[in-house]
Order: sequence, then C-alpha cells, then structure tokens
Amino acid sequence: MKRMLSMIMIVSVVLLSIVGCTSTGQQDAGTASGDNGDKEKKKIKIDMMIASWKGGGWPDNNHPIIKHINEKFNVDLQIQWVPNANFAEKLNVIAASGKLPDVIRMDSPSLYLKWVEQGVFLDLKPHLAEYSSLQNIAKPEEWALLNPKDQIFGIPIYATAQNTIYVREDWLAKLDIPIPTAEEFTIDKFYEIAKAFTTQDPDGNGKNDTFGFSALGNSSLFGIPELFAAFGLANGWKEEGGQLIPMQVQSDEWKAFLTFMSRAYKEGVLDKDFITNTNFNEKYAQGKVGFADMHYQFSQQTNQQLQTISPGADFVELSPPMGNNGSRGNSTPTSGTIKVVLSKDVDDQKRDRILQLFDWWVSPEGEDILKNGIENIHYKKNSSGAYEMTGELKAEGEGRQSLLWNWVLRNNNNTFNTYKWSDPTWAKEMEQSIANAGKYPYKNASDAYIFSSRTYLEKGSALNESFHKTVIEIIAGKKPIESIDHAITEWKSNGGDKIIEEVNAAFTANK
Repeated sequence: MKRMLSMIMIVSVVLLSIVGCTSTGQQDAGTASGDNGDKEKKKIKIDMMIASWKGGGWPDNNHPIIKHINEKFNVDLQIQWVPNANFAEKLNVIAASGKLPDVIRMDSPSLYLKWVEQGVFLDLKPHLAEYSSLQNIAKPEEWALLNPKDQIFGIPIYATAQNTIYVREDWLAKLDIPIPTAEEFTIDKFYEIAKAFTTQDPDGNGKNDTFGFSALGNSSLFGIPELFAAFGLANGWKEEGGQLIPMQVQSDEWKAFLTFMSRAYKEGVLDKDFITNTNFNEKYAQGKVGFADMHYQFSQQTNQQLQTISPGADFVELSPPMGNNGSRGNSTPTSGTIKVVLSKDVDDQKRDRILQLFDWWVSPEGEDILKNGIENIHYKKNSSGAYEMTGELKAEGEGRQSLLWNWVLRNNNNTFNTYKWSDPTWAKEMEQSIANAGKYPYKNASDAYIFSSRTYLEKGSALNESFHKTVIEIIAGKKPIESIDHAITEWKSNGGDKIIEEVNAAFTANK
C-alpha cells in the first residue's frame, strides 16, 4: 500500500512538472509575440512627447490606432503633440522641471548631444540584441551617429533622398525641346532650357511673365541643392584628402556658381523675387516657373493644382544637372541625426515594454497598421477586391492615419508615402522616383561632427548668416563676384577656422 501511494505521488509530481513547463512555454511565446503574454502583465502608462506639423496630432489620445496599441501591449499610451515651431522651447521647459516624458522624438542634434552629456537618456545598446526588427532599421554607423563609443542613446530615424529636378514637360513640347537624358542634361543645358522658358512665352499668354527657375532666399542652398552640387560646392561640408572642408572656403566653386546665378538673375531666368521667397508651393502652382525642386508626391499634387488653370500642365522628373567636372547630386539627408530616446528614469519593466512596442512598430505587421490604419475603419476592400479609403478617412484626410509612422518612427524602406489603397502605378512610380534620387547622393559629411564644435554652436548661425547675405548681394548684382573672397576671409577669421579645427578633431577621433 505504501509503495502504491509513493508511485501515485511520483506520477503526480511529474504531471505537475509537465503542466508547469507547458504553461510557462505558452506564456513565453505569448510574451515574445507581444500579444497574450503582454495582456497578462500589468498595464503600463507610457508618456510620449512628439513634434507635430500641419493639422496637429490626434486629439485626446483616443485614435483607433492608439486603442489598438493599448490593447495589444497592455499599455496606456499618452502622447503630447507639440507644434514643431515650439518644440525645442517646450522641451527645455519640461527638462527644467526635472521630469522628462518616457519617450521623446529629438529633432535637434545639438540638444541631443547636450543631454547625452548630462546623462538624461537611457543607454539602449545593452538591450537591442533582443529586438531584431528594431535593430535592423539602421546601419551600425547610423546607430553610432552622435553617440559616445559603445553607447546608444537614441533610435535613428530613417531618412532618404527624395527631391530632384522636375521640368514642365508641356512647356518643353510647346517650345519643341526634347526632354534631356541624364547624359545630355548638363548645367549648360539647364540654363539653355531655363532661358527659353523665360523668353519664349511657353504658357502662350502673350506676356513676359514666366521664368526658368526660382530659389529660396532664406535657405542655405536656396532650395536648389542640385545646382550647388553641379558646381562642386559641398552640401555644407565635404571630405577631401582625409579632412572635412566647409563650403564657405570653396572660393573657385563659389565664383563659378555665383557667375551662373548672377547672370540668371540679370537675364530674368531666375525669379526676381527669390530673395523674399520662403517656399515654392505658390510659385509652382501659379504656373510661372519651368524647373522645380520637388519629390514625386509633391509633383503630382502640384500637377493637379496646375491643371485647374492650365489643362495639360505636367511636371516630370529629370536627373540632376551635371557640372563641367561631372559632379551632380540630389540633397541626401543622413539617417540618424533625428532620434527617438527613452528617459533614463524609466524602470526595467517599462523599458522592455517600450522596446517591445517599437520592435513591433517597425515590423511588417506594425508597419501595416501604423501606416495604413485599421481595416474597416480607415480602409476596406471593395466589391472588386481592391482596397479603398473609408468615408471616415476621406473626411479626415489621407495620411492622417499614419502620424505615428511619419512623425515618430518608421523602418528603413522607401514606401512611407504609399498605402494599401494607392494606385499601383502611382505607388510604383513613387518608389522608382526615390530610387532615382538615391543614385546621386549629395550628403553633408559633417553631420556626425559639426555639433561637437563649441564654436559652431556659439557662432555658427551668425557667421553663416553674414556669409549668406554676401552671396545674395552678389547674385542680385549689388556686389562683384570677387567679393566672395572677402566673405570667406571674414568667415574664417571670425570663428570659421576654429570651427574647421574642432570639426576635424571630432572627425579624426572617430576614425
């Protein structure tokens, strides 16, 4: 009898062990998937502070996508949407209070570096290996950008080249000018066509009211970086002979560029109002400019606007113009200068939940929801089996469902402007346009180092403003081309030489 009882007890223990192991295994699997396992955990409140743009963020944190995230990860996601124009000021005020939000999107590299030094962000490097989707959204050098060696305090935001030169194809046809191929489209060909747009009445209204191209007087690259690239000027800084060289000291390149631009201004090829322009939107939509710097999506929106006043108007994409030395480029942002950070004050449980959320966020499943929205709320299948926006999203506006994707964090693909319901031809052309822009990289070589220069942080804006003023005066014919050398000397002597020294010290230390 005792022997039988002993056997029963042993069998019971074994069964309990098997049940326990099975239960634990199921719980672990649920935890890894970010679904059932999370629901068994306690709900965690996550505070985010995010910059917002036109239209603002979702009101009251009651959006269907936030509800989906809260349910899936058992969190209470509270987002503070701050207008981008006031974001840095608001962030400083909150920081002064001593209590940062759990998650912040940091658009200011200088502020990011300042706070990294002050130790207010969580080092993510020891934890990233557990989150493969998140870890793979950027290259190692993009994760390392702006971070101390062997530490990572921010998740890099993916960025890619999109803009290039577009031309009014209908104007070319009107003037019997063939669309130039990439090999034919030199800077001289650009000027030849631009001058024809100015002098040959391409809109056919009998008035002298068109011009070849426009520019932005408040922009360091005048909103036309492709022209700077054609003349060999750096996009801020370039690497040459193992050193970083700022565009401000490129005397020969400046003289060639300014000769081109001052001629364009004098002959009316360049929009005479470029000095006061702050954006291109109205200039393009008014149908008075032949060449434009834009990306595919904007070109399609502009074409729709133009066609209301000029049926048949059509901006089409070109390769950037090629300079005499073969240089050409489309302005190419560096992934990683914008970061998503976690406060150092989050505890381990909250840290893991946030990273688990972000790992899903950039996965195919997360992208589907955060970009396209919730099926039958933001989109649905129609009778033909194709996807279409719902009336609710049409009323709200396409793209409003993807604010978290566009304004917080996204993975490293080039489809962030296309949705399930996008016209397949449009989507294919959009992706091809981004691929085309990427063929001609034109990067700022100092992105990882410029904010390490104390002199740049203290004097850079004033120095650049003074230099930029001289450039505008030369283009407008108020100063001779040779006066750029005086501007270069002043820039260097008033702090530029020190900036070069400090930027290159940071560059050398990182090798």
